[in-house]
Amino acid sequence: MTAAPSIAPSLADLRSALDHAETELACADMIDNFGRREKELAHWRGRRDAIRAQIARIEESF
Repeated sequence: MTAAPSIAPSLADLRSALDHAETELACADMIDNFGRREKELAHWRGRRDAIRAQIARIEESF
């Protein structure tokens, strides 16, 4: 039997996702509509912070 493929994202995948989240966060900061801006900023900050935490956990395991 062969092992099942890993469903965990690779470190490269996480770094790519982090770049994307940081770009989206910068774009969200330029939204003119205050309510939408705040909602988008909160979403992308949370996403960025979650990815950073995942990367830190992986790097700590090395």
